[in-house]
Amino acid sequence: MSELPIMSVSGIRGIVGKTIDSAFVSRIAYIQTKLSGGGKVIVGRDTRSSGEMLAEAAFKGIRAAGGIPIYLGVAPTPTTCLCTSSLGGSTGIIITASHNPGQYNGYKMVHSSGRLFRAHECQSVYDAFYEGDYASDAEIKKARSDAQHSVDGSAIHIEKILSKINVNAIRSANIKIAVDSINGAGGAVFPALLSRLGVEWKGVHNKLDGDFVHNPEPRPEHLGDLSNLLKSTPGNWGGFVFDPDADRLATMGENGEEISEEMTLVFALQNLLGREKSDVATNLSTSMLIDDVATRSGVKVYRSKIGEANVVEVMEQNKCRYGGEGNGGVIFPEIASARDGLTGMALILELMAKTGMRLTQIASQWPRYSIVKEKIDCAGINPAEVISKLEKVFADEHTDRLDGLKIIRDYGWVHLRSSNTEPIIRCYAEAHTEQQARDLADMVLKMAKCS
Repeated sequence: MSELPIMSVSGIRGIVGKTIDSAFVSRIAYIQTKLSGGGKVIVGRDTRSSGEMLAEAAFKGIRAAGGIPIYLGVAPTPTTCLCTSSLGGSTGIIITASHNPGQYNGYKMVHSSGRLFRAHECQSVYDAFYEGDYASDAEIKKARSDAQHSVDGSAIHIEKILSKINVNAIRSANIKIAVDSINGAGGAVFPALLSRLGVEWKGVHNKLDGDFVHNPEPRPEHLGDLSNLLKSTPGNWGGFVFDPDADRLATMGENGEEISEEMTLVFALQNLLGREKSDVATNLSTSMLIDDVATRSGVKVYRSKIGEANVVEVMEQNKCRYGGEGNGGVIFPEIASARDGLTGMALILELMAKTGMRLTQIASQWPRYSIVKEKIDCAGINPAEVISKLEKVFADEHTDRLDGLKIIRDYGWVHLRSSNTEPIIRCYAEAHTEQQARDLADMVLKMAKCS
């Protein structure tokens, strides 16, 4: 390959055949296995057409390093994280590009405890790669490309979720929902989970063929088919949407109404904090709705850099039992120490069962802020220079520079930072009104584009 993929705290993302290929994956898997001490390495993948090829490349790297590959097949990211811990893996590998378009694939690394690798752990793998600290192509080629064993990870994940959820309450509520898993890995788990919970469902795009029929990010503007299904089938309590590796979950109103993906964590925390209070961790770009949730329960919010590994680290540092990200990521370590769309679904179903409310009713209990999410292509732009320039322009403002630049005003905020997963600069803004949020975003976007 002439170019390398993006390698960050969020793992590795690249375009298949251009910036990520089998040889690259075998080398990274070799390094990760060596650094983790060999032993069992748990491997799962999403449904992308390139997934099986890259999983086999990972098996070769694992075997060349003396490890034992254990294969989950198509499995959500949180399933692989949970199974890495429960099956006694020394480490885990997830072949996924999460919400990136179909031409991408990627690679996430799992710690033996079941959480994703942290920044310094990722960097140790990347440093070894840059130093060429991996087996020769000839040695890797000689290694077998099959797994030692295959395991049904979905059964393990479902049992763990059921052990932490009021199953009887959900079963007795007679809930009906609609689901869109964008033909991704969520479809390997959620049907069996809903069956065990006694939840009736209909859906769109729930094959395991990797055909991403709409933009993979689970945002309202991409979900017209689910909205139409809900509008045409009365009696539902709401809609649920997964991204391709099911670590993110979005919701939709029972009549096809838009609900921001920021509400997923709000709903989950509303349930969890009603059970037992705990401080909460989230990232800098998550909605100030989380501050409202925390205030209502009398707990604190701790904010981290972007990247779920950073959120989990802040959770551990501050003994937070609950956390997540505003992109639809719920982190409940009693089930899995990773963003978990399946757990998010179960927690929201439990909340619906407890309250007897449908999703629009629950959402109406919270303030309605406007959030704008924009991005700038990084071609010909140095993100660090752009952000440095804006730091000087807004030096007299109330800012947070933990991750990029966040400008905080009494009516809202705007956050500009370099993406961990794509060659773009992300710009998120939130305020009490749509015009205020748009003005905040436009203010920094105009200056950024002039840099």
